[in-house]
Amino acid sequence: RIGRKTGPKCSLELAAPGSTNPRMGESSKDSARQDASSLPVLRREVFECTTHDMCTLTMWRCFAAPTAPTRKHSVVLCHGLASNRFTFDLQADVSVVDYLAEQGWDTWLVELRGSGMSKNAGDGVCSVGGQEGGCCFDDHLEDCRAIIEKVHSVSGKPVHFIGHSMGAMLLQCAAGGGGAVAGKLRSGVSIGGSLFMEDSGWKSFLVLWPVVKYLPTIHANFFQMAIAPLSFRLNSFWDKFFFCQSNVDPKVARQMFRKNWEPMSTALLGQLRSAFKPEGLFSRDGTKSYVQSLAAIRIPMLVLAGAADKQCPPSGLEKLAGMVAGCQYECLGRDTGQAEQYGHFDLIVGARARDEVWGKVLRFLEHHDR
Repeated sequence: RIGRKTGPKCSLELAAPGSTNPRMGESSKDSARQDASSLPVLRREVFECTTHDMCTLTMWRCFAAPTAPTRKHSVVLCHGLASNRFTFDLQADVSVVDYLAEQGWDTWLVELRGSGMSKNAGDGVCSVGGQEGGCCFDDHLEDCRAIIEKVHSVSGKPVHFIGHSMGAMLLQCAAGGGGAVAGKLRSGVSIGGSLFMEDSGWKSFLVLWPVVKYLPTIHANFFQMAIAPLSFRLNSFWDKFFFCQSNVDPKVARQMFRKNWEPMSTALLGQLRSAFKPEGLFSRDGTKSYVQSLAAIRIPMLVLAGAADKQCPPSGLEKLAGMVAGCQYECLGRDTGQAEQYGHFDLIVGARARDEVWGKVLRFLEHHDR
């Protein structure tokens, strides 16, 4: 584990197969960056939660540092499309889960079905609404419900939920859906994700849909084997699409391309196409507009956009924020006082994200941790 001492692995419900390293997937070479003696011991446990359709999801609980201030509510971190836990836990110097635990938060890192340690959950089959095919956004919304309820059952209190990209979209739908799940949320932070994606760079790939729709899954080997080694060396389209190059360490970018990629269900991609229209995201069967539930959100919400985010541009997040009562919206870039522009993943692992992004998130959580 990079620059971090760790207590003995203890799993209350699930022992991660073949691993004793809390940041599973790191090599010993990754784990020897700095003297760990000056850093706090952060204890982790691995949990499972089960969805209504009997999918088993993996979750990591990172306990608050013993010397940190006491917080009242737990925090959940949820990744986005084709990503996994490494979005928030790539390496120690850009680990959001460590950052929050060091600040006193009981922090839960999750993986949606089809990703990482939850990769085999339900065999990737869509079971919401009775439609056949790979898992879709509606299925991930069920994952989100199960995750929130699990953390709430352990902590006994409503939770703060932080989502990046599609994880932010799931938060918006869960918070606006009403019922028991919405009541178990204390606050929400949406980072680089909106139900409105009219201006998204992903729209340029729609020309491939007539062919792609016949594939059950799009695998991540292309990014892991071809893009990762060349990232930030050829000034490629992919570098610019995922990062603002002046705002991220090239080594971090290469690590992100190597570790943070998962197969993409074409059923999920097909449903997300509805977000490219002015009306925003709909259910897979097209009968429910998730946008219509935004007015029902009653929790405090912070929405953060990257001024140079090509995947989810500020226009979509600003439009969403205008439909959520009392929402706090900020676009991060030079025009608003940051040293550089922010791209899609810079908001998480950018060179200055710890101060310029996560400092804002920390202050928001502290203000609403009552």
